[in-house]
Order: sequence, then C-alpha cells, then structure tokens
Amino acid sequence: MTSAQQMSALAGANCEVAVDDLTRHLYATDASLYRIVPAAVGFPRNTAQASALVLAAAQAGLSVIPRGAGTGLAGGAIGDGLVIDFARHNRRITDLDLERRTVRVGPGVILDQLNAFLKPYGFMFGPDVATSSRATLGGMIANNSSGARVLAYGATARHVAELEIVLANGSVALVGPGHDTLRPQRELIADIVYFHALEIEERFHSRLRKRFPGYGVDGCLREPDNLNWLISGSEGTLAAITSAELRIVPLPEEKGLALLFFASVAEAMRATVELMDLRPCAVEHVDRVLLDQTLGKREFQAARDLLELDHQPCQAVLMVEFQEEVADRLAAVSGRRLGLRHKLVTAPREMALVWALRKAGLNLLTSRPGDAKPVTCVEDAAVEPARLPAYVGELQKLMARLGLQASFYGHAAAGLLHVRPVLDPHSPGDVRKMRELADGVSALIRHFRGSLAGEHGVGIARTEYMQAQLGDGLFGVMRQIKRAFDPHNLFNPGKIVPDGRYRLDADLRLEPGRVLKPPFEPVLAFAARDGSFIRNLEQCNGCGVCLKEAPAMCPTFQATGREFMSTRGRANALRAAFGPNGLDGADPLLAPELDAALENCLSCRACISECPSNVNLPLLKAEVLHARIRRDGLGWRARVFSLVDWLGFWGCLMPRLANRLLDSTWPRGLLARTIGLAWQRPLPPYTRERFDRWFRRRPAPPGASRGRVILWDDTFVRYHEPHIGKAAVRVLEAAGFEVVLAGGRKCCGRPAFSQGHLSRVKKLGAHNLALLSRLERQAPVLFLEPSCYSMFVEDYRELRLAGASEIASRCFLFEQFIEGLLGAEPDALRFHSQPGRMVIHAHCHLKSLMDPQFLQRLAARLPGREVALLDTGCCGMAGAFGATESKYELSLEIAQPLITQVRGQPYGTVVVASGTSCRQQIDHLAPVKSRHLAEVLAQALDQSGR
Repeated sequence: MTSAQQMSALAGANCEVAVDDLTRHLYATDASLYRIVPAAVGFPRNTAQASALVLAAAQAGLSVIPRGAGTGLAGGAIGDGLVIDFARHNRRITDLDLERRTVRVGPGVILDQLNAFLKPYGFMFGPDVATSSRATLGGMIANNSSGARVLAYGATARHVAELEIVLANGSVALVGPGHDTLRPQRELIADIVYFHALEIEERFHSRLRKRFPGYGVDGCLREPDNLNWLISGSEGTLAAITSAELRIVPLPEEKGLALLFFASVAEAMRATVELMDLRPCAVEHVDRVLLDQTLGKREFQAARDLLELDHQPCQAVLMVEFQEEVADRLAAVSGRRLGLRHKLVTAPREMALVWALRKAGLNLLTSRPGDAKPVTCVEDAAVEPARLPAYVGELQKLMARLGLQASFYGHAAAGLLHVRPVLDPHSPGDVRKMRELADGVSALIRHFRGSLAGEHGVGIARTEYMQAQLGDGLFGVMRQIKRAFDPHNLFNPGKIVPDGRYRLDADLRLEPGRVLKPPFEPVLAFAARDGSFIRNLEQCNGCGVCLKEAPAMCPTFQATGREFMSTRGRANALRAAFGPNGLDGADPLLAPELDAALENCLSCRACISECPSNVNLPLLKAEVLHARIRRDGLGWRARVFSLVDWLGFWGCLMPRLANRLLDSTWPRGLLARTIGLAWQRPLPPYTRERFDRWFRRRPAPPGASRGRVILWDDTFVRYHEPHIGKAAVRVLEAAGFEVVLAGGRKCCGRPAFSQGHLSRVKKLGAHNLALLSRLERQAPVLFLEPSCYSMFVEDYRELRLAGASEIASRCFLFEQFIEGLLGAEPDALRFHSQPGRMVIHAHCHLKSLMDPQFLQRLAARLPGREVALLDTGCCGMAGAFGATESKYELSLEIAQPLITQVRGQPYGTVVVASGTSCRQQIDHLAPVKSRHLAEVLAQALDQSGR
C-alpha cells in the first residue's frame, strides 16, 4: 500500500490524525536515547475513536504504538508506524467509589491530577513514580510502574481492578476479575501457567520487589482468569488501554524521614540491608555525582542547606521513610549510628524538599555540561535487596574495566539503582563502551537472578536481551502470548518479543555522524549552560517536565495540550530543523514547522529555572530570529515592536492626540493591517507628564542619610506609568536614600531582544553599561520592571558586553532592595496599620532569577494586611505577544488560571503585579485595577515620619 493510500485509510477513522512533518518529528523521540520518525500520529478522544484508529492502521499496514506522555526511558513509545497519543485527551476521572475504594480514569489522566482529585477524600493512588507531574495512568499501567515506595504499595498491576482495551482487530473488551471476555486467550494463559508453573516460580521469584521483564505470567499463576496481570506491563505490545478502574489507598496518617550520610556508596548499600528489618516504606540512595549537580542551582539550595552538604560533604545519602510508628522507627535508625552522621526530618516542607531533589535525579544528571552525559542504558536493573551490595560491587568493577564513571542512585530498598554511565553518544568509541557495558550488566543480572527491566520497561533498549534473560522456555511463552493477543504483530512490533529490528545501540537520537549544525554563527554566549547553542539545545533529554500542569512551565502547553507548544516540542523542532536532513528538506530558518514552534514561545523564561536541564528556549529563539534578520532583513512588525521606547518619546510629545488616535477605529485598523496589532487589546496610554521630567522639576528632597541609589526609569515608567516611579522615589527617600536617574539612558533592549533584533540590543546595552559605569560605582541600580532587570543581570552577559558582570552585581529589583533593607533594619520605614487583603502575582522573569517569596515578606510588613502570593504562571501577555491579532486568543487562554484566581478574590482585595505586561492583562480581563508594590508601600507610609 502506498503512503497516500495509508493516509487515506487513516482518514476514514473519523479521528484527528497528523501527518505533517513537524508532528512526526516531535513524536519521533521520547525520554529515551532513541529517535524513529513515525508515519503518522493519532489523537483519539474516546474509545470509539481509538478502536477506529487501530482498525484503520491494520488496514493500512501500519504498526500501532500507543503513547502516554512520552516520558519512558527505554524507547517504548516510539516507532515507524502510527503513534496513538492518549495523553492529549482521555483525561476524565469518574466513578469514584469510596466503599469499594476504586476510581475510573482515562489513559491520559496524570498521576498528580488523580492524586489531587483524591486528596480531599483522604485517598491516593499507591505507586508514586518520580515523573508524577506528567506520567499518565495509561503509561503507568502499560509499564507496570512502581516508584520509591514499592515496599508499601507494590507495582501498578496490583492496583488495577479492570481494564478497557482495544485489540488488534479493533474490538473493545473489558478484562479483569469477573469478566468472561477473551476466553481463547484466558484458556491459553491458564494452560501456559499450568505447564510452566515451576519455571515461572523459579524465574519470577517473589524476593524481587520490582517487576520482571516480559508479560506478567507470575500474576496469572495466582489468578489465571485475570488478564490484567498480562496487559499491565505489556508496554503496548498486546493491546491499547482506553480506560481503567483502579484501586486506591488511604493517605498515610504520618510520615518521617531519616537521612543517613556515608563515606562511600558501598557503605550505603550495606546499611540498606541492615535497615530492612525496620520495615521502611522506602529507602532511596543518592550519590555525590548527583548531589554535585545541585551546586549553584537556586531551586535546590534549600535542600542542600537542609542536608548541610556545603559544610559536611559526603559520598552517599540514604533517605529512609516510614509511614507507621514513625517516632519509634526513626529513633531505632538513630540508635544504629550508621554512616558519618544522620538527620531526622518530620516537617512536611522539609521532607518535600528532599524528595524533590531525588525526583529530579535523571534530569539533574543530564544537565551536566559537555557532550558526555550520564545516559540511560543500564539504569533499570534490579536484584534482591539482600544481594544489592554484591551486585553494586561487581558493577563497579565492570565500570572500572571500561574506564567509565557513573552515578548510582535510586530505590536501594527494592534492589534497583539507576546507574548512569557518563558517555558521549556522538562518539563511536563511547557507543561501543555502551554496548560492552549493557552486555556485561545483562550477564550480571542473570548471575544474580534479577530483572533487567525493573520499572522502566523493555522497550527498544532491552528487547535484544529478552531471550537470554528469560531462557528459551519462558521466552517461548512470551511469543505464544504475543501471538494470542496480536497475531499480525500490529502493536509495538519488535519490542518484548524481538524480531531483529531494534538494538540497544541503533536508532540513537545523538548517534555518531548525526551532527546538528545551525545554518548561522551563534552570537549569544549561553554562559549559564554549556557555552554553546547546540549543547544547550541537546540538554533537552525529553523527560517532559515542561508537560506538567502546575505553574509556570510551559504556559502555552498548559493552555493547548499540544506537543509543539512545550519546551520539549520546541527543542525537538529545532533539532529536526538543524539535523542532517532538516524538516522535509525545507530551509531550516524559514521552515513553517519551525515557525509554529518558536512563534508561540512567550520567552517567559520559566524553562530556565523549572527545566531541570535548564534548556534556555528564549535564548535559542532569539538566536534563530536574529539569524533570520541577518539574512533576510528586519520586518516591519519586528521593527515597530523593537522601538517601544522611541514610540514613547514621540507619543509623549502630544499625548492627548496620540491617545485619541490609539483609541480610534481607523488608526487601530491600520495597525492591525500593517503590523498585526489586535484591535481588542487596549494599549497603554501616554502620560501627560513624563516621569523623568517630573523628577527634574520636583522640589529638592531633604538630605539623604543612607547614600545614593540609581533608579532605572524604564520605558513604561517614563512614558506610561509615571505614578509607579513617583511612588518608588517616595519610598526610597522616606528610607533616607538620595535618588538619581541615569541621565541619557536608553531602552534596556528587552522589546528588541524578544524580536531577535540582537544588533540593536548590543548597541543599547553597550551604551547603558558605559553610562552606569561612569556613575557612582558603588551606587545600587534599582529596577521597577523585572524584564528590564533580567536584561541587565543576565542577557547583557549573554551578548558578551563589556562590563556586564560588574554592573549586574549592582542591580536589584526595587522590592528586593527594600525587603533587604527592612530585613536588616526593620524600622527603616514605618507604615500605618490598615486591615485588608492583598494578593501578589509574580512576574515570570522574576521567578526565573530568584525565589518570589520576598514579595510576600515585604508586603506582610504592612501592619494589618493579609498577604498571599498567588500560585500562578505566565499572564500570557509577554510584551508584544499578547498584543498581536494572531496571538490574542492564545494569550487569553494562557491567562485564564491567573484571571480565575484574581476574580475569585473577595471584594476590596488589592491585586499586586510587578510587571507592566501582567498589569495590562489583569486590568483587561478582570474587574480590578492592579498595582505595583511600590504604589502600595508609598500609600502605606506613616506620615508621622520615620
């Protein structure tokens, strides 16, 4: 059948199917090392559409690859046929039955989403994978996932009550206890487990806490009629899961964590065995290699402080958690005096800090600078916990023979350590070492009678080892099961039951000879990560943290659920465009697929801090846009949006006329036709008195006792919101500072930077840095606009501008500076008491650079105020983004969570937003007038004096 005929067959499924080049390339990868471009991607909304898709694929001669969030590490969710994405839709949670302790979920429901739904009822889903913020329940069932607390809850299959599945012929069946369906398969399974009972018990022994590779015949040995044991862990090779009834468990009444610190990994392994008699629910191991990756990362500094790593370093840490008789068991751990030292933790916030560090393990490791990174090739091997020290010792010997370094972390109590050898997949020599290591680990696991696929699955990475791992008899059983469910090898062919198409070291995403090369010479430094455009791009390991639903990353994905709107999708689009063959042979700089990915990036910078690998999409985007400008010239829209400061100058010459024109129909229509400005979007009015002119004309202030500060009057303060600048001056002078402006300053360049007009930004930045360097060298420079502040403290350095680092050390946000002052001298400012409620929305750029909690601390210094920091993401405005007609509706979608929270506040609540774009969006969409914190502080000043 020709490609056109195949696509015609798929079109008959009455379901969304994408065959465009961009979508196919986005779904060519997951979180594994592999890359295979599919023929098409389907997005069913329900079981009927999934059934039609499977049948259409069979008729078209295409294989079917079911997919959840694409967070798997073994390559189970990629292939060259039809990928069916169950994650975009199919996210309903229904039929909660508290008496039976069950709930029904669609395969696209995310684990954290389910647990948030269950929490008010006092329940949760037991298995707790590290990727809980984006892992789908369908994927967890297909992989028989477990997680850290497997000692308490076991693997996912144990919690499956009923499954609805689509078979290879398109038929739909319910399976599980009490369902008299698929009788031929059930009878075959019953015969198989009867004749192979001794071999199954010997190979799939109960001393291993994690799963064994292949189909769950050990579960069928106990319940021959319950096909859930086979579908769970089948990795999409037998059927597609379209809904599931799950068993839920009560939330633990108490928790406690013992942290033990060791001088070596071997000592930590021995201690793990010694602790098992205390019946912990989890014992997690983290080594020095992983811990060192948290150095200098703001989001992990609190955890480092809690662990006292900067003052008392160690080589290994054990996290030992208890959920029953916590006080007695923690005391017992303490009494054993294991390791160098220990720390007992029971505060929920502190425990959450440590677990967050552990959950970020893989992504922290892959953020290591350079081409060689800890890779996932032997990370899923598990042995009996009692044999873990001996296994780790042999594995370390194998590593030493190959000259490899590695990180050892993970589920020590379950006998599974995620071992990540440092390898460069670009290097043929390192790929050979990866092969030798995988062969050696396979042999070790056979010797220790463990599992080569303890929780991440067989996928591509381990399929070729299946026969050796299982033995000929059980491997033949797996073949029989595959044929019984999928006689024509439709579902995920070549995985679990190999057919020769997949090998550990083939189809690599970063394989030798596959060189990514942008068709331009990058100009940015990428100083914070790797010093290279391509290396920063390759930091994206596909783990999918950007798919999480919590603020802030990635706002466009949260609004749309579409892969190309995520940080991972954009990174994959760039990789596809700059790879050897490009996107369908198109000009990589003009490819429409690349446009679709990049033009919807708000440059909110959330990925810089929230992506554990610190992929900097705003810098990558700016480089590409700049390359287009260098080659093809600057377009009118980019030119106009780059000149916001210049427009402010001219608008304030005749503000009444300028404002009348901007509010009139025909000028707005002209702007819509020429530069694509959204007619619905209110534009900020020009002020009648510029802030800098007010500042020069005001009466001389009283004498200053604290020295001089430089207030940066940004474009919007100067030309649109002078009242904010006036309020800041009032507060600073009340605190005893002499306030000066940077006379002759130019725009910081943020508007031009967002358009990729980097040559203009360099000129503006060089002027501003030279200006500030001539002013008082010790005077702090204060910013009222976070996006201007981020230009000075980060982006000027990325542009390699002289003096950028020195000036950056003097730069502070206004609120940050005042909170620092009051933290040291609480009486430096006095405020009157006034009851009221205040909520604060923090700017995305602020959150990317620092913890926004200081905003709440500062506001809480106002007597009588009840203050809350909103848990919000991007406002959706992002400067020019939300002002354009083509992005207006998307801007509103992104803003919806923020606006919902603002509208839900009690009457009279003061809404504070630090960014001008945020205030514009809030004022446009909510019945409130948002304010800058400088205004609130100025209004609250005690008039009786300091």
